[in-house]
Amino acid sequence: GLADAKWQGVEELCAEELGIDADTIIGQDLMFFDVSPSTVGGVRDEFIFAPRLDNLASCHAGLEALLDRTQRGGKRTALLACYDHEEVGSTSTTGASGSLLSDVLSRIVPNTEDLARARSRSLLVSVDMAHAVHPNYADRHESEHMPHINAGPVIKHNANVRYATDATTAAAFRQICERAEVPVQEFVMRANLACGSTIGPLVASRVGTPVVDVGNAMLSMHSIREQGGAHDQHLMIRAMREHFSS
Repeated sequence: GLADAKWQGVEELCAEELGIDADTIIGQDLMFFDVSPSTVGGVRDEFIFAPRLDNLASCHAGLEALLDRTQRGGKRTALLACYDHEEVGSTSTTGASGSLLSDVLSRIVPNTEDLARARSRSLLVSVDMAHAVHPNYADRHESEHMPHINAGPVIKHNANVRYATDATTAAAFRQICERAEVPVQEFVMRANLACGSTIGPLVASRVGTPVVDVGNAMLSMHSIREQGGAHDQHLMIRAMREHFSS
């Protein structure tokens, strides 16, 4: 009836865009999202306004760093994982709760013992975004943990392991940033407020590699248009370049 007519219209629209026959489309995953171009703003163009900064900004920083590493070469294996479905729980074949990363690693290092040693010697940097302190809601932050936009990557801590950071991995990331001449911030969620999470703990428990959770500070997270720092993006790329080369 009416539902079939609506879906038929969608299939015809897709077919028109793709230049194919609508009858050849037998399934689709279609979602609404903002297609307005990303832009910079602020008095000195210090801000980025874009859809899905969380977490495409981190994917961009990691990819830029990996491409740089590829061009310069290096003896150690460097790997970038950009997952699907993080915001809906990661429970899919291509999400962090799936076997994708473990499967890829086992193909890179087929020997079980060698793979176990490589995992334990590696550092996985889980790069998600972080909540910058909002001037109208500063009371939502601990007074000593107020990340600011354009002040460098944020190391995220949580005693309940909602973030996978521990003392060792936090220290390693600080050293990475020090070598890259990148400033670092710290974030701990207020104890009486619920803490979000990342794919960091999921990957840590499945792969067994030490993990540090970090991210650039931003505002309006999960809104249709999010706000981040233009300088922060360059700083995170520098940190990731140093990570891949160290």
